[in-house]
Amino acid sequence: MSVDVRRLQRELESGRTGAGASFSTSVTPAAPATPAAVADASRPSRALLALIAAAVLIAVAVLAYALRPTLPPPRITGYNQITHDGQQKNFFGQVTPIVLTDGPRLYIQENISGRFVISQVSAGGGESVPIPTTFTNVALNNIAPDKSELLIGSFTGYQLDQPLWALPVLGGSPRRLTDLTGEDSLWLPSGELLVSHAQDLILVSSAGSTRKFATTNGAPYWLRLSPDRRVIRLTVNDPTSISLWQVSVDGSNFHPLLPGWNAATAAANGNWTPDGSYFVFQATRNGRSDIWAIREKADALHKVSHEPVPLTSGPISFYSPQPSPDGKKIFVVGEQPRAELVRYDAKSGQFVPYLGGISAGEVSFSRDGQWLAYVSSPDGILWRSRIDGSEKLQLTSAPLFAVRPRWSPDAKQIAFLDVTPGMNAQVYLVPAAGGVPRQLAAGHYELVRLDWSPDGRSILFDDAAGPSGMTQRAVYSVDLKTFKVSTVLDSSQILWPALSPDGNYLVGSSLDGQHLMLFDFTARNWSELAGANIGFTQWSSDSKSVYFDTGSSIDPAIYRVRLADHKLERVASLRDFRRVVTPWISWSGLTPDGSPLLMRDIGTQEVYALDFEAP
Repeated sequence: MSVDVRRLQRELESGRTGAGASFSTSVTPAAPATPAAVADASRPSRALLALIAAAVLIAVAVLAYALRPTLPPPRITGYNQITHDGQQKNFFGQVTPIVLTDGPRLYIQENISGRFVISQVSAGGGESVPIPTTFTNVALNNIAPDKSELLIGSFTGYQLDQPLWALPVLGGSPRRLTDLTGEDSLWLPSGELLVSHAQDLILVSSAGSTRKFATTNGAPYWLRLSPDRRVIRLTVNDPTSISLWQVSVDGSNFHPLLPGWNAATAAANGNWTPDGSYFVFQATRNGRSDIWAIREKADALHKVSHEPVPLTSGPISFYSPQPSPDGKKIFVVGEQPRAELVRYDAKSGQFVPYLGGISAGEVSFSRDGQWLAYVSSPDGILWRSRIDGSEKLQLTSAPLFAVRPRWSPDAKQIAFLDVTPGMNAQVYLVPAAGGVPRQLAAGHYELVRLDWSPDGRSILFDDAAGPSGMTQRAVYSVDLKTFKVSTVLDSSQILWPALSPDGNYLVGSSLDGQHLMLFDFTARNWSELAGANIGFTQWSSDSKSVYFDTGSSIDPAIYRVRLADHKLERVASLRDFRRVVTPWISWSGLTPDGSPLLMRDIGTQEVYALDFEAP
């Protein structure tokens, strides 16, 4: 076979460039891979390395944060007693002590010879000296931001809301802050005055105009501003509890501080440390008030718990913590309560121990004069015994806290009030021979008196807000067969009315505490029986006279007034008598022969400086 060489050459040349060619005869051989090239292809990029390093660092940081040590709790390492004056240090109304400081001095509420005053003492300890004022009684509320003035209230009777004043700490005349009365007050960063009035918090401008800031379900007091001036904390005493609340300075986000906290009860009266790291407050546990602390600020290097931790655990009760300006101490009032039951002996003009001077009060006698009931102090346990103290029998136990026991006309039962702190007051009935106490009616937290009807078929009690949704102060009756509660009469202008043994009269104090008022059930009208500073009232067994004490007056005493001619007689002076102070009104009683009974306070209330170690 012959081959046309020229033709073949032309076909090959056309195959290199032709559209239908499927291969090229020109091929460049691949260069062999060197070891360096192989290494470059397998090495990670710099971006990937950086990403891996960042992930490792994040993982290490998360692990370190999760495993960081827990910050140890704060603790009290020691203490020093500041006052040794033996005076009562109670805050009117709430009966809570209070300590304020401007740095070198402490300011404390004291009850001296029946009058409420403000005393000052060196923060290092020494003699306490009352600050002179022209007021009959003074309530210490707060201190100005620049520490130059004390915010105080003045009162003569039993006003919860009082005229508010600023009292210079270095001496000078007090000045009225506002026409609005209140239980407490606080200056805000805006320059406005925040006043607790009834159930509301009211803002008062420098011009005197007012506007509502917030509303509570009880009585708000103990207003405190945070060191960063952003929030306010306060105590609210409502019908079911005493608790701490918080609100922003603009009035928003009003809420309880410790919802659901059950390690203690009645959390109240707190203050921040100056740096804002801790908030310290008082709370009740096992019948004793202790100081607790909440860690406020987080720590990036430690785990931080915001649960309250106890700083004290007895043996005495501690109240109202006030940190020092350097945060190294917490000033408190320490209390060891104890009472002595005494009787006024008219022959000697002296108060002498009764029933051996037991730590008790609230004594009630059966109508035949053979039995008595009393409440031990400070545990609030109800007992009964013969009039000579024999055949003693315990009738109640914790958690009930009994006051105002009253014998039934047939001496078979005893009615009393349960005023367990933080709960509504309750009317109870217990057999005099012993048995399970039975609740009859629930009231308001200002329910303080009760009496039997002469026929023994019902129990009368007064209530500031009314049971079961009733909304006005009145005297109510609970039928012992049907347990139906009904209104007896309007007592909206009367405090603590007491029924006469014959059931014909009712006696009580006017709202300002300056008039003893008498209600005649036959005439159905009120009349003034006496003009005085009215404290606790007690009927004579024959219903012909009313005994009362003049409470927190300049010259405290026990008086007797006769219904027949309104003659007023001074029975005994209380000027140098140290009484047990209870919320609003201190108890006094009467023996069947007309001898006054009182509870002498033989406990201690002093100011202490606790050494505060804060990690």
